[in-house]
Amino acid sequence: MASDELPVAAAAAEEEDLARAAHSLRRLAVAHRLGTVPAGEASVFVAASAVHRADAMEACRYVIDEVKASVPIWKKEVYDDGEVWKENREFLDRTTTDGATASSPAPATRPAKGGGCCGSKVRVNES
Repeated sequence: MASDELPVAAAAAEEEDLARAAHSLRRLAVAHRLGTVPAGEASVFVAASAVHRADAMEACRYVIDEVKASVPIWKKEVYDDGEVWKENREFLDRTTTDGATASSPAPATRPAKGGGCCGSKVRVNES
C-alpha cells in the first residue's frame, strides 16, 4: 500500500465501523480511486445493503461525508492551458473548527506532454 493510500484506507475503515454501528447494515463496501481520474468518472464508491433502504442510503451518505471531512484529499484539476489544486473544503472546515491546520501540496506545475503519469488505482475495503 502506498503512503498516500493510508489516510484514505484508515478513514474509510473507521467510517465503515461507525456506519455499521449506527445503521442496520448487512454489508458495506468503500473504494477510493487514486491517481488520474478523468472528469465525469467516480472517484469514490460506497455501497451498502440493509433490511431497510433508508438505512443503506443514510449509511452511504454518512460514509462519503465523513471521508471527505476527515481525510486531506487534494485534487489537481488539469485544463488545456494549465492546472490548479482544488482544496477539500469539508476537510478544511473541520480542521479549522477542531483547531488543527491543514497543509496544501506544493503549487502545481504545467502538465507534462502525454498526460498523467499514474493511471487509475483502486483501494477497496469490503466487509
